Amino acid sequence: MTGIHTLNQIIADAASAPSAHNTQPWSPRMIGDGAAVELRVSRKRTLPAADPSGRDTLLGLGAWLEAFSVSAAAHGVAFDVELLPALADPEAIVQARSDEPVLRIQLHHDTVSSADGDTTQHAESAFDPDSERRMLAARKTVRSGLEPARGLVLELSGSLPEWLRLVPIDADDLRHFSSLGTADTLREPAVARELAPWLRRPPSHPRYTVDGRHAKALGSPAFATPGGAAVTRKRRLRDAAVGVAAPLGELWRRVLLEVPVSAADEDAPAEATAFVLVADTKLLDLGSGAEITRVLNSPLGLPPARVLEAGRALMRLWLRATARGAAFAPASEVIDSSLAQGELRYRLGLSRRDVPLFVTRVGVPRDAHPPRSPRR
Repeated sequence: MTGIHTLNQIIADAASAPSAHNTQPWSPRMIGDGAAVELRVSRKRTLPAADPSGRDTLLGLGAWLEAFSVSAAAHGVAFDVELLPALADPEAIVQARSDEPVLRIQLHHDTVSSADGDTTQHAESAFDPDSERRMLAARKTVRSGLEPARGLVLELSGSLPEWLRLVPIDADDLRHFSSLGTADTLREPAVARELAPWLRRPPSHPRYTVDGRHAKALGSPAFATPGGAAVTRKRRLRDAAVGVAAPLGELWRRVLLEVPVSAADEDAPAEATAFVLVADTKLLDLGSGAEITRVLNSPLGLPPARVLEAGRALMRLWLRATARGAAFAPASEVIDSSLAQGELRYRLGLSRRDVPLFVTRVGVPRDAHPPRSPRR
């Protein structure tokens, strides 16, 4: 049986995984004095309005599982993963109203088992376990200030399962889609109200050091912090700000829609500094007839277990980028906005069977020690 101290350390390492808006939606619980770990979705840590499909939550849970795997390998701990029915339950994933675990990690004795499929201890890595564990703590997420990391997108592409691929995207295109996604978000009061409380502006915020995104990590100017703090913490001011933001977002959105978007180029940029993680459902066995139609027409467009697996793959990409001294600057608003996603799909020539899951810029931070989002 794995020692409690060791297991606590592995769980603490896993908490370094990335999540949308730093919500950290995972809730691990030890079972049987360390014989197993059950993972639940933490209440009030999902974004039902901004993430109604549960995609961001599932990616975050997958990243957590891979981070757990990295630390377990460094500690010589083997395990198997059992995916449970609640993984496909919107009440658990989207609403976080169910207390049912979404997966169970069964720990083994002593030696590390070999990797094999979805229910394994650890995926293959180009790095030794201790080095990879150190990279968990070194992983960086930034908002701006990135220098190009030449060839990195192509390098990262080689470490994915065959049904996942990285589609390079031009930096100017990404700026447009990100602006469109942000404007589309601002015009939706429910989404804006949901995201605002996760902004931890001043150090005096009671959760400034444990979750959310604070002003330094967001790259906000110092003069904007006091006013922004009041808006994010006080409901009346937040509702008033949302009421003002909605028409501004609509105006901004209309202006951006006047910018023409061309169809996909013949050749993707070889030196791209941004990419979209895309799942190709044509390479997956999704059944046939009504079964495959149901999956493709679902909000996710993929089985939940596959999105979880994509989250694990994303975590591995992040660690490989970290080994190159690079950081990610995610642009989740592009996927969260159906409008921005539609233009993205057209620009990149994605088919109905292609499911975009994650968008980010990638490069070497100009600041060698950029501010980090806090962990709980």
